Amino acid sequence: MIGTRRRGVRLPTRKENKSLRILNRPIGRMFTAACILATTVHAFAEVTWDAVKKKVADGKSYSVNYKYDGPKGNFKFDYRTVVPGKIRSEIKDSKSDSSKVGVVAIYDTGTDKGQVFFKSGGGVIPRNTSHKDVVDTPFATPVFSLVLNQIGSAPATAISEGDKTRFEFKTGSGKYTVWANSDADIVKTERIDAKDKSKEVREFSGIKWNSNPDCGMEAK
Repeated sequence: MIGTRRRGVRLPTRKENKSLRILNRPIGRMFTAACILATTVHAFAEVTWDAVKKKVADGKSYSVNYKYDGPKGNFKFDYRTVVPGKIRSEIKDSKSDSSKVGVVAIYDTGTDKGQVFFKSGGGVIPRNTSHKDVVDTPFATPVFSLVLNQIGSAPATAISEGDKTRFEFKTGSGKYTVWANSDADIVKTERIDAKDKSKEVREFSGIKWNSNPDCGMEAK
């Protein structure tokens, strides 16, 4: 039924008046408030940056699959670490250099804290931790610790993205972005260099915290 008009002003119908009366009742007001609250909650981050940092700090060991795409190439790693002194990185796949598939990098401070050992079909090649192939990589620093080190004390801007939270940082070297899930696990990072605008992306999956993984050269 169309509402009647009085002096050019449309008046509400009986059905509309009934709806208004319901909203004015306590239950109606509670329903309206609940809808507003639900909408507001989604505007806030699902997890905090402090929770993400605590998750990393509490991780005494872990294994994780991760993809790297950046200036150094495109690789998929089987990554394991007993924090902070044992790290095993194995290249499982590569879109940039298939000859590196199967290469295993071992870092063990109990054996030699100054070198990382790379094993391929041709034998074992040592690299000092100051070598360009090792500096600023997770070969000698646990990968999630490396992320936190690269971000440093830069303040975080948190943005909710459904089941994930995006944290944005402005660092001295450029822009850094971290995505974390509702368990405060880091699932993706993106670093953009301020000078040459190069982009470095890591994606993480299948993380197993405090699993004390085998970090030996011949580990399966």
